[in-house]
Amino acid sequence: MTAIAFTRVEVAERMTSADFFRLAPETQKAELIDGAMIVASPASTIHEQLFSFLFSLLRIYCEDKNLGTVLGSRTAVELALDQVYEPDILFVAREREHIIESNGVFGAPDLVIEILSASTASYDRGPKFRGYEAAGVKELWLIDPYGPAGTEFYRLESGRYVAVGVGPDQTVRSQVIPGFWLKTNWLWPGEGRVSVREALAEIEQSTTNGEL
Repeated sequence: MTAIAFTRVEVAERMTSADFFRLAPETQKAELIDGAMIVASPASTIHEQLFSFLFSLLRIYCEDKNLGTVLGSRTAVELALDQVYEPDILFVAREREHIIESNGVFGAPDLVIEILSASTASYDRGPKFRGYEAAGVKELWLIDPYGPAGTEFYRLESGRYVAVGVGPDQTVRSQVIPGFWLKTNWLWPGEGRVSVREALAEIEQSTTNGEL
């Protein structure tokens, strides 16, 4: 079995999901992509800051409304026998929580968020994108922590991903998490970083005012 660090190589023997769960390192992020194990390098500070904000925002929102489960970047997601990913953030709706088991998620989450980096973007936009699409992940958000140019939002329609544009108010609204939306400037705040508490209050206020 071959583990590689962000360099695609062809190996004669491919790994299965059973092999992956048995052999994947416990202390590093690793994924099974097209049968090859990819071991990740440590995340950057800007990646972790964005992850912390989005994970907390989604988790608190979904817990308060009893909508489902939000899990973070070390959760293994088996989508096929040769595809096991560890997305940065995932959401599973309450009625589908049976796919969550003690050692991972076995089936397609409803929403996946991948925070891109120079070393992982080719996987997130390539084989993992196709894997999420084929498995039926309803929404996929690819977020570039350095700005909007490389950020893309997708929604599954008739089995294929369709790009979702940012609204005129610079917001993106989820169809799988009822009432949830975010402003894109929350993702790249510069000097005006908004807190999770402030963002939640703004989302709740828009619901109260009937803006959704």
